[in-house]
Amino acid sequence: MGMKAKVATPPPIDTSVTDRTAEKEAKLELEKKRMLEAGAKGRASTVLTSGQGLLEQPEVGKTMLGGTL
Repeated sequence: MGMKAKVATPPPIDTSVTDRTAEKEAKLELEKKRMLEAGAKGRASTVLTSGQGLLEQPEVGKTMLGGTL
């Protein structure tokens, strides 16, 4: 009569879901970093002049819109 029922221990927590989520987040972060680096590299390679600007005179001539070629 005075006996208490034994409490069953809960089943172990399945960590595979959290592991997969962490793995996917790491892949996403790596991809985001790669894309940002590629974008920064692309912008730097398009600058063809220095901070001083063009050093030689540009060739200016008549065009189709100006009359003769």
